[in-house]
Amino acid sequence: MLLWIAAFGLILSGCAGRRPPALQTRYHSPEAALRALAASAPADQTLTATARIEINHQGERYPLKIAVMMKRPAFLRVESIPLLGPPDFFLSVAKDELRVYLPGKNAFYTGRAVPQNISRFFPIFMPAAEMISLLMGIAPDNREESPALRGEQEEKYYRVDEYASDRRTRSLWIDPSGNRLVRIRTFAEGETVVYEAAFAEHALVGEGFMPQRLTITGDGMAALSLRYTDLRPIAADPESFPLPLPEGITPILLDP
Repeated sequence: MLLWIAAFGLILSGCAGRRPPALQTRYHSPEAALRALAASAPADQTLTATARIEINHQGERYPLKIAVMMKRPAFLRVESIPLLGPPDFFLSVAKDELRVYLPGKNAFYTGRAVPQNISRFFPIFMPAAEMISLLMGIAPDNREESPALRGEQEEKYYRVDEYASDRRTRSLWIDPSGNRLVRIRTFAEGETVVYEAAFAEHALVGEGFMPQRLTITGDGMAALSLRYTDLRPIAADPESFPLPLPEGITPILLDP
């Protein structure tokens, strides 16, 4: 079903995949940088893509190919694309609910879309809304209501540092030539890095820019590398995201 939606999306947009223009500029404040960044992001679109993923964990490499549909703030649909045979893995996040279907085991899981549950099936331990924002190349909403901001030019990028109670909580590196987010790093106490995400090869998709490559690394977290192809905006409502329960299967509850 997801692959059909992605194919239908080819009809809806002829502007997907264009490279962003080079607009040499600088920002006069961190607030101005964040406004420019927000204006270039595909915040309100539903996007589909084919993604090649490589997971590196404890020296082992796991390549995957998936079809993905995503929308902010927290809607996600994933289907595996195996070399042979039908999809063998389905995952959805919608309305704060996680659903996973494993046809090979004839198992259907459902539970809250919290990091503890998501990380059992997808190699990222973070809230669903934060994960989906990163997959779309967008800075997640700040957990602090009104962080203090500091900004400075760092070589060819502009860095915005966000502070709460005089503690740096997050840094964003923005490319002023196209108002593109190229890196984000979050910090715990003592400025220990929680995770870092890097974004590259941005292209214009619908009304905003999307990275076609991204990596996410973090302390105690599997390293995730992802490359998108066939990025497309589509018309899809939130009801398109939740996986349907296959007939004759009793769901396995992740939150007993």
